[in-house]
Amino acid sequence: MSGSSVRPLLFKRSVTVREVDDPVSIHVDLELIALVAAIVGFGTAAQFLAAKYRVPSVLFLIVAGITIGPEGLGIITTETFGDSLSTIVGVSVAIIVFEGSFRLTFETARTAPQAAKRLITIGAALSFLGTALTVRLFLDANWDVAFLVGALLVATGPTVITPILAVISVREEVATILETEGIINDVTAAILAVVIFKTMTAQELAPRGFIFLFIERLGLGIITGLVIAGVVWYLLTRVDLPEQAAPQTARLLALAGAVIAFAIADSVFSEAGIAAAATAGFTLGNLELPHRESMLRFNQDVTLLVLSFVFITLAALLEFSELRALGVAGLGVVGVVTVVLRPLVVFISTAGETFPVRERLFISFIGPRGIIPASVATLFAIRLETNTPPTDPAGADILLGTVFLIILVTDVVEAGLARQIAAAFGVVEVEE
Repeated sequence: MSGSSVRPLLFKRSVTVREVDDPVSIHVDLELIALVAAIVGFGTAAQFLAAKYRVPSVLFLIVAGITIGPEGLGIITTETFGDSLSTIVGVSVAIIVFEGSFRLTFETARTAPQAAKRLITIGAALSFLGTALTVRLFLDANWDVAFLVGALLVATGPTVITPILAVISVREEVATILETEGIINDVTAAILAVVIFKTMTAQELAPRGFIFLFIERLGLGIITGLVIAGVVWYLLTRVDLPEQAAPQTARLLALAGAVIAFAIADSVFSEAGIAAAATAGFTLGNLELPHRESMLRFNQDVTLLVLSFVFITLAALLEFSELRALGVAGLGVVGVVTVVLRPLVVFISTAGETFPVRERLFISFIGPRGIIPASVATLFAIRLETNTPPTDPAGADILLGTVFLIILVTDVVEAGLARQIAAAFGVVEVEE
């Protein structure tokens, strides 16, 4: 009886609130709209400047984010988006991962150089373990936080590699290695981090439980992604559409597939959505689809917009106090990860291959981290701090500070100076 009386009351109350002219609410809404428009404008400007000056766009996005964040003009703060930030980040990550997976075909994986295959397997494992051990020793972090940081920093990602390769021309095999590593390790890092995070927040978990947890999340994600991809494929190939509307419908179905796959899997297990989006993208990318090129271009454009929005927003929320708190130890982690561990991984992965030392060195010093580590680290840090009781607030600070410090250094130095690095090692094939 009480339930039946509450629901109409709540509905009526929500209608009444909407009908009341609340100047404060309207003002806040207008401010938020203006803020979103400003972020999109900054993102577009970053892409324009990147194209004009042939500098990876991620550098401009970071600068724009810091400028409007609490360390700059203070336009964006941690309260700006409230509790909706983790949802925004989650859906954005799904779209980005979907687009990267859509471009990864069986043929690309099959014909990739052997060095690329070792880099995404043996190299990824060495990077994961080496980074975790470094974080543990230098920052005295708990092993679970250290492993979480290690998992996230496996990813280089197409969102930072593609802009670099757009402004410099290197040998095709070198570009293929960097692109393959970026696409595959993006997904690998996200799924591995998801499993590790779940073990951190679990009350008790035996080794067998860890394996079950991994299979459970990954299995649900794969099944959901396959089902959604099957539905999209059926609608595009078996349903007759007017010729003029077919390309647009195909593009929208692809975008909807990414979001729906993520939403369904994430609603069952809160960390399975990324695997679902990745599976849906990879499956559709390897099927015969009409208007494939149109879908690919649209996915790239949407991803570029989402990437700009999320990267600026996350950079805006970066607080330098978290970076300073890491101190010299934090810089030590950056040094080991970028100058010691990365070259070691690359040289081991390319052993026995026909890559000159100069190309190995170039690959070693082009390993910038991008949106996946930034967004997933932010998402997990929010959950670690907002759980009741908080799971690990200190670990959240180490997680966010370490990941963002390495992102800042690698993006500013490696992405920002990519052309100079390529010229120094003599790997540029054609200067335009």
